[in-house]
Amino acid sequence: MKHILIKLMLMGQLFLYFSTGFAQSNLKVNGKVVDTEGNALPGATIDLIHEKTNKKLSFIADNDGLFILSPLIADENYSIFAHYLGYSADSVKNFVATSTSKNTVLIRLKPNSGVIDEVVVVGYGVQKKVNLTGAVSAVSGDDLNNRPTGQTSAALQGMASGVTVTQRSGKPGADGGDIRIRGIGTLGNSNPLVLIDGIEGSMNNIDPNVIENISILKDAASSSIYGSRAANGVILVTTKRGNSDKVAISYNNYFGWQSATNMPQIVNALDHMLLTNEAYTNVGASPLYPENIIKAYQAQGNGSSDEYPNTDWQKESLQGNGFQHSHFLTVNAGTNKVKMLTSIGYFDQQGLTLNSSFKRYTIRNNVDVKFSEKLALKFDFQYVNPIVTSPAASIEELFQWMSSIPANQTFRNSNGTWGLGWNGNNPVSAAADGGVATNKSPFGSINASLIYKPKEWLTAEVNYAPKYATQVNKNFRKAVQSYHPDGTTSFSVPERAALTQYNGQDFYNNMRATLTFNKDFGPHQLSWLIGGSREDYKNEYMQGFRDTYVLPEYDVLDVGSALNQTATGSASDWALQSLFSRINYVVKDRYLLELNARYDGSSRFAKGNRYGFFPSASAGWRFSEEEFLEPAKGWLSEGKIRASWGRLGNQNIGTYPSVASLDLGSYTLGNGIVNTAALNDMSNPDITWESTEEKNLGIDLTLFKRWTFTADLYNRKTSDILLLLDIPLIIGLNKPYQNAGVVENKGWEMSLGYKNNPGEAFRYNFTFNLSDVRNKVLNMRGVNQTGLTVNREGYPINSIFGYVSEGYFQSADEVKAHATQFGTLAPGDLKYKDQNGDNVVNESDKIIIGSTIPRYTYSLNSNLSLKGIDLSFLLQGVGKADGYLYGAGIQPFTTTGAIGGTIREDNKDRWTPENTNATYPRLAFGQNNNQQASQFWMKDASYLRLKNLQLGYTFNAESLKTIGVSRLRVFVNGSNLFSIDKFWEGYDVEAPIGYGNFYPQVKVYSFGLDVTL
Repeated sequence: MKHILIKLMLMGQLFLYFSTGFAQSNLKVNGKVVDTEGNALPGATIDLIHEKTNKKLSFIADNDGLFILSPLIADENYSIFAHYLGYSADSVKNFVATSTSKNTVLIRLKPNSGVIDEVVVVGYGVQKKVNLTGAVSAVSGDDLNNRPTGQTSAALQGMASGVTVTQRSGKPGADGGDIRIRGIGTLGNSNPLVLIDGIEGSMNNIDPNVIENISILKDAASSSIYGSRAANGVILVTTKRGNSDKVAISYNNYFGWQSATNMPQIVNALDHMLLTNEAYTNVGASPLYPENIIKAYQAQGNGSSDEYPNTDWQKESLQGNGFQHSHFLTVNAGTNKVKMLTSIGYFDQQGLTLNSSFKRYTIRNNVDVKFSEKLALKFDFQYVNPIVTSPAASIEELFQWMSSIPANQTFRNSNGTWGLGWNGNNPVSAAADGGVATNKSPFGSINASLIYKPKEWLTAEVNYAPKYATQVNKNFRKAVQSYHPDGTTSFSVPERAALTQYNGQDFYNNMRATLTFNKDFGPHQLSWLIGGSREDYKNEYMQGFRDTYVLPEYDVLDVGSALNQTATGSASDWALQSLFSRINYVVKDRYLLELNARYDGSSRFAKGNRYGFFPSASAGWRFSEEEFLEPAKGWLSEGKIRASWGRLGNQNIGTYPSVASLDLGSYTLGNGIVNTAALNDMSNPDITWESTEEKNLGIDLTLFKRWTFTADLYNRKTSDILLLLDIPLIIGLNKPYQNAGVVENKGWEMSLGYKNNPGEAFRYNFTFNLSDVRNKVLNMRGVNQTGLTVNREGYPINSIFGYVSEGYFQSADEVKAHATQFGTLAPGDLKYKDQNGDNVVNESDKIIIGSTIPRYTYSLNSNLSLKGIDLSFLLQGVGKADGYLYGAGIQPFTTTGAIGGTIREDNKDRWTPENTNATYPRLAFGQNNNQQASQFWMKDASYLRLKNLQLGYTFNAESLKTIGVSRLRVFVNGSNLFSIDKFWEGYDVEAPIGYGNFYPQVKVYSFGLDVTL
C-alpha cells in the first residue's frame, strides 16, 4: 500500500506539471465537431497543444458534438486536433485566443471510407485489415468487459463466427468456457493456443478490464507462423497500454447477485414414499413404506419433524449468497518519452453453497519508453493471484447428494445436531462443517522488449518473457458426526479427518528475436519478417497426505497420524526452439500475397523426429480497387476475395510419449519395504507431430459504407493423430501410442454487420454471426471404442453410442413378441430396436445415436445509444446439438454414480395403464432395462439464449467538470436471463453429459459505474 501511495503522489506531481502551462489565463474556446454533412459527432476527442511548450490537454465533445477548451493563454499559438472513429483526423493550426474575440471554432471531419487504416493484430505484428488474406476475427475488449464473468473465456461466447464457446458450469473459479475454433481436430487436447502480448498464457488468468482487443486466427494461413502449436487455432490477446500525456485515473466496478438458471424439482417426502411403493409393487415386491407411516405424513402436511422429516435438500444446501463484485483501478500517465498504464483489480465471486468462492487479485504495469527516434523499450509486469475455495467434499458431491437423497431423510435434528442424511452423507453439514479445499495459483510474469529502428523501413526487436507460477492445493476434510434425534451418535463421514496438500511450481522461459523489413517501391509494398524463439518449461511438485487428526483445528501435515501418511513428488520439463518467417507483398493496393513458414523443434519427440516444417500461402484480390469498378464506389466501398492453404502441427501429446520410462514405487515384502522399478508401457520412438492441413476460401465486403459482410468456406484435415493400437499380448507391455488417426472438419462461417451514421442522435450497430462445422473421424485403424461417448469412423468425435428406442411396450403380448432385452419386462418398459435381427438386444445392437459437437452456432450482438442513454444486448445460440443425462440425475430411483435415489416432479408423468403416452417409463425399482444408454435419454440441446443485456447512462461531460470528473457512466446488467430450448426440465441446456451432479449455470443481475478523473 505504501508503494501505491507513493506512485499516486508522483502522478499527482506530474499532473500539476502538465497543468502549469495552462493555468495562467481563463480564456476559453467554444467549438463543435461535425461530419461533412454537418451532423454532430458526439464523443469526439479533441487535443489542445500549446505550440510553445508542446504540452497537450485532451477533451471530449458532448452528445451534440460541442466542446469547450480552457484555460488558454492570451495571444499564444495553439493547435487543435479532432479525432473520431471511422473519420480522418483534422486540425486547426496556429489558433490564437484573445480577450476581444469570440474564440469559436468548427472542425469538419471526413469519413474514412473503407476504414483503410484499420489494423488487426496478427502473429508477431499488425496488418491493415484490408490487406489480410487469412481468416481472422477481431473482438474489442470493451465488448468483453460488458459481461460480468469470472473467467474471460466465457465472455468470448458468441463474439466471433467459427468460434464455439460452451459454458458447462457457473461454479466459482470454473465458469470458463471450452473454446473450439472451427471444430475439434484431434482426439486429445483441442484447446487453442492463447498468447497474451505474444506470450503463452490463459484467458482465464487475465481480467477483461486490461484487454484492448483479441484477434482469433482461424485458418492455417494466419496461424502457421506459430507452427507446431497452432493446429487448434490461435487467440492473440493485446492488453491496454499508456496513451496519455497527462495523468488520467479511471475506476470501474460492478456488484451483482447470482441464482441458478435451472434446478431439478425433487418430490417431497410423502410423494417419494408413495411413488417408491408403486415402484416396488410394479416389480412384484411388497411396498417399502407401511400405511401407518404414509398416513402420519399425510396428517403432518407440508411440515417437517424429527420423527417425520420432510427436507428440501436443495433449499437447505444452497445457503451461499451468490454475491459477486469487481473493482478495477487504472492510472494512465506519461510524457512524450515515457508512457505508463498501471492497473489494480479485485474480483470476488461467492457461490451458491457455503464455503464456495473465487477471488482474483490483479496487478499489471505496462511501460513504454522512447529513448530516441530509433530506440524504444516495452516493459510489462503482471502479478495475478486466483484463489478458489470450495467445500472439501467437492461441489460435485454436494449437488449429487442434494438431488439424490430422499426428502424423508433429515439434515438437522430439532436439538441442533446434524441429522443422518443418507448414512451420514449430508450436503448441508458437509458444506458447513466438513472442511474446506483451497486452490491458490499465483503467478508473476515479465515481458520486456527492446526495439531498435535504424531505418524507417527496418525494425529489430528482442524479447525476453519469463513467467513463474506456483500452485498450492489444500484439502482438509473434517469428519462430521451425525446423530439420531434422541442424541445418540450415528455415522461419522468420513471416518477420520484427512489432509491432502499439493505444492507445485512452474517456470516458463521465452526468448524471441525478430527483424522486420517494411518498404514501398512505387506501387509495390513489401514486408518481410524473420525471427527465432526459444521456449522452455519446467514443473516440480510434491504431495502429502495424513489422516486421523485429533486436533482438527490445526490443519497441517505434522498434526495428522504418521501411520497412514503418503508422500509423492515428481518433475518434468520440455523445450521448443523455432525459426519463422513471413512475407507480405501488395501490388497497387489490390493484389495481395502472404507466405508463412515455421521450423519447430520439440524435446517431446525422439531424435530424428524432433523437427517439423509448417508452411502456408494465401492470396487476395481487392477487386473494389480496380478501375473498371470505379462507377460502383457509391455502393461497393470495399470488396476482397481470399484463398489460403497451410499446414499446422500439434505437439500437445504429453511430455515423454516417445521414450521408455520406468514406473517407480515401493511395496511391503515380508517385514520390510522394498523399492521397485517396472517397465509397464511399450515406447514408440517414431512418434511425430499431429499434422493439420487446411484450405480456406473467403470474401470480405463493405457496402454503402455501413454494411460489412465476411464469409469463409474451409476444409481442415488432421492426420497422424495418436491412437493406442493393439499389439501382441505376448509382448507383456501396455500398447504404445502410434500416429494413425485422421479427423476432418468441413464448414462455413459468415458475419454481417451494420453501423448507422455516427453523426445521428440515435446511433446503433449490430453484428450477426453464423457458422457451421461438420466433424468426422475418417480413420481409427479399426479401433472401435465402447461406452456412452465414442470415436467411430464416419461419425463426429465424442458421438453418443446407444440403443435406438422404439417407445414403450404397451402389452404383455408386445413383450413376448419382441427380442429379449434386460431384466424382467412388463408393459411400460422401454423397447429397443434389434439392429442385427438375432432376437437378442445386447451390445451388438448399439449404434451412434447423436453428436455432442454443436452445429449452426449463431449470435446477434447490438449496441444502441441516444444522447447519454445506451443499450446493448447479446443473443447467442446453437441450432443443432445433442445432450444426454442418465442415472440419478434424470432416471427415477436409480443410484448410478449417486447415493440415495429419489424422483423428480416431472417423473410423475410416468407410464401407467391409464397414461400410456407418458413422458417417462413405468416405475420399476431394481430393474435395469429402462436405464440402458438409448435415444430415450438423449435430448435436443439446441437453444437460443439472451446471454447479456445492459442499460447505461453517461452523464454530460460539461456538467461533470465542476466536480473534477471527465466521464461518468452508470449501468445495470443481466446475464443468462432466459433460454429457449427443449432440454430436460431442471437442467441447463449446456450441461455436460452425465448424471447431473454439476454446478448449474447462473443468472447474474448487476449494477455498477465507470468513472474517469
